[in-house]
Amino acid sequence: MRNLLCIGLTLLCLACTSDPQKEMEKKIIGEWCNPYTYESTGELKGFRFKKGGVCEAINIPSLDLKTWNIKEGYLFIKGFSIEENGGKEVYETKEKIDLLNADSLCLVARESAPRLLFLYLNSKIIKERVSVDTQSQE
Repeated sequence: MRNLLCIGLTLLCLACTSDPQKEMEKKIIGEWCNPYTYESTGELKGFRFKKGGVCEAINIPSLDLKTWNIKEGYLFIKGFSIEENGGKEVYETKEKIDLLNADSLCLVARESAPRLLFLYLNSKIIKERVSVDTQSQE
């Protein structure tokens, strides 16, 4: 009985000391790509989130991304949108993190009805889970 009490107290202490925001920040580090683009074109397009809040676009030449951070369950990305004439415009997003695990990142861009959702898969597993539609490429 005493062992169970010690285990319960240990788990309670761990739960109290874990910071959900820090956990999200650890989980988001890596490459996240759009499965629908990959399915239709075979291209990996998305975002690379690095430690220290550095963000890069993956195969999206119109975006020059610089930083990311998570605050109160929202993902903020900042950088520049590159126009066709070479000019730059400030690019900033604020999207609610609906789901974040080792494989999937689901963001809600517009929370009111109708909701606008974006799904990204970790680039380590996307090729295992999504087949490229070879017919659309012919």
